Amino acid sequence: MTQTPADTSTVARAVPEGEQIFYGIMSDPMNDDPYSGYHRLRETAPALVTSDGTLVLTRHADCDAALRHRGLGKTTDMRGYLLTPVAEDEFAKAMALLQRSMSFANPPEHNRLRQPVASAFNNRHVEALRASVTSRTDALLDQLAAAPGTDFMNTVAKPLPVSVMADLLGLPEADRAVITPKFRQFAAMAEPVVDADVFARATAAQAELAAYFATLLTDKREHPADDLLSRLALAGDDLDETEIVSTVLLLFGAGIETTTNLLGNGLHALLTHPDQLDRLRADPSLIPSAVEELLRYDSPVHLDARTVLEPLTFLGAELTPGQTVTTIIGAANRDPERFEDPDRFDIGRQDNAHLSFAAGAHFCLGAHLTRLEAQVFLERLLSRHTTISLDEAPQRRAGLGLRGFARLAVTLHS
Repeated sequence: MTQTPADTSTVARAVPEGEQIFYGIMSDPMNDDPYSGYHRLRETAPALVTSDGTLVLTRHADCDAALRHRGLGKTTDMRGYLLTPVAEDEFAKAMALLQRSMSFANPPEHNRLRQPVASAFNNRHVEALRASVTSRTDALLDQLAAAPGTDFMNTVAKPLPVSVMADLLGLPEADRAVITPKFRQFAAMAEPVVDADVFARATAAQAELAAYFATLLTDKREHPADDLLSRLALAGDDLDETEIVSTVLLLFGAGIETTTNLLGNGLHALLTHPDQLDRLRADPSLIPSAVEELLRYDSPVHLDARTVLEPLTFLGAELTPGQTVTTIIGAANRDPERFEDPDRFDIGRQDNAHLSFAAGAHFCLGAHLTRLEAQVFLERLLSRHTTISLDEAPQRRAGLGLRGFARLAVTLHS
C-alpha cells in the first residue's frame, strides 16, 4: 500500500460534529459565505471520514496531495460524489457518454484522450487569441455601458467565454444562442446536491448536445475550416466519433462555466473591495496577479472528487477501491497554513498556489485560456470605465461544485 506525501499530522477520522458541519454546508448551495463553514470544518475535522466512507479534505496540503496521487483517480461511478439520490437509468445515460472523455479517464488512457486537443490550449496558441478576445470583450462592454443597471452575468460574463470557445471550436454563429442554454442545463451534473428532475434535464440536454455535435462533425468533414472541431474531425484514428463528441462537450461545458463564474465572482470581489479596485486601476501591471487572487479568493470551482483506485493508506486511513475522496477546493484556497491572512483579498499576493484549476493529471486544460479572458476583461474594463457600481444586491446561483452569480446588476461610467 502507498502512503500519501501529505503531512500525516492530520489523521483521517470520523467526527460527528464535523460531518454535521459538512452536510450543513452542502445543503445550502446558495450560501453567500461558505468560507466560515469551511474554516469550522477544517478546525473540527480537516480529514473527515463520513458515515458513508467518503473522505472529505479541507487543508491545502491534503487536497493537493489527493489531486496528484496516482492511487486516486477518476471513474465512471461518481455516485459517491452525489449527496442526493439519482435514478439509475438517468445516471447510466449520463455516464454512457461522459465515460468516453478525458475527465473520467486515468493515465495512460487520459493522456491519449487529452493529447489531440492539448496543443490548442498551450500558451502560444492561447496568446494568439488575444486580439479576438479583446474585440469580443469591447463589444460586450459596449452593451453593458449602454444600459445602466444591466445584469453583468447575462451581458458579459456568460456570452464572452461562449463566444471565445465557440470561435476556437468553429461553431456557426447562428447556433450559439440555441445551444448555450443546453450547456447551462448540462452543467448541473457537476453539483453534488442536485434535484432528480434537474439531473434528468441535464441528461436530456447532454443527449441533444451530443446529437448536435455529431451532425456538426459530419459537416466539418465535408467542409473543413481552420478550427479545432475540423482538426478533430479529420484526425484519423486518434479519437473515435464518441470520444470526439464527449471531448467537445467537456471543453465547451467546462470552459464556459468556469470562466463565467470567475468573471462574476471577480468583479464582485473588486466592487466590494474598492481599495483593491483603486489599486488595480492605478497599477494595471498587477492584473495577472489580480486574476490569480480572484481565482483563489472566490474560486469558480469549490469541489473536486477522486475515487480510490487501489488499496492505499492516506492520512492514516485505510482506503479501498471505490471509496470517494472529496477535496473542498474553496476551503484549501483559504487555508491559513498555506496562505497568510487567507480571508484578506490582496491583488498583489505573490505566493498564490491556489488549487482552482485542480492539480496533477487532471489539471485544467483550459487554464491559460481562462486566465487570458479574465486578464483582457480587466484590462478593457479599467481602461474604458472610470467608475463601476453595483446597482442592487447580487443574486448567487445555486451551486458549490460550480460557484457563481445568477445576477449581478452594474452601471459603467466612462
